[in-house]
Amino acid sequence: MTRDVLISIKGLHNVNDTESSQAEEDDEVELISPGRYYFRNEKHYVEYEEPAEEDQMAIKSRITLQDHRLEVIRRGTLYSKMIFEENTKNESWYLTPAGGIFAGFDVSRMQISESDELIEILVDYALELNYEHVSDSRVQIRIMAKDSGLFHIV
Repeated sequence: MTRDVLISIKGLHNVNDTESSQAEEDDEVELISPGRYYFRNEKHYVEYEEPAEEDQMAIKSRITLQDHRLEVIRRGTLYSKMIFEENTKNESWYLTPAGGIFAGFDVSRMQISESDELIEILVDYALELNYEHVSDSRVQIRIMAKDSGLFHIV
C-alpha cells in the first residue's frame, strides 16, 4: 500500500423509534477523504481529517487495525475512541462541546480483506448510548492506494 490513500467510510444505522411507533428508519452517512497510510509494528495506521462544520476545527482521525481489532480515534471539537472487536462489547466516552455521551459498541461480525492496494473492513454492531440500545449499525471502511484506480463514486 502506498503512503497516499483515499479512505471511504460508510455508516448505516437502522433506527427503531419505539416511542412513536414509526417503522424502522435507515440513516446512512458517508465520508470520503484523502489520508496517509503506514504499517508499523504489525499494525495498519491511517490518518485523515474530517471536514468541520462552520466555525469549528477539522476533526483529526486515526484508524488502527491489527488482528481483527479496529480502533478509531477522533480529535478536535469532539473526542472519541471507538474499539471494535468481533463478539466483544467495548465502551467509551464520546465527548462533544455539548457534553459527554457514554457509547457502547457490541460487535457481532467483522470482516477484513487486504491486498496490495486495498483494505476493506466491514463491521456489524449494536450501538448503545448512555446504556440504551439506539441502533443496529454497519460501518464499511475502504482504504485504497490513491493512484490505484479503485475509487469510484456510485
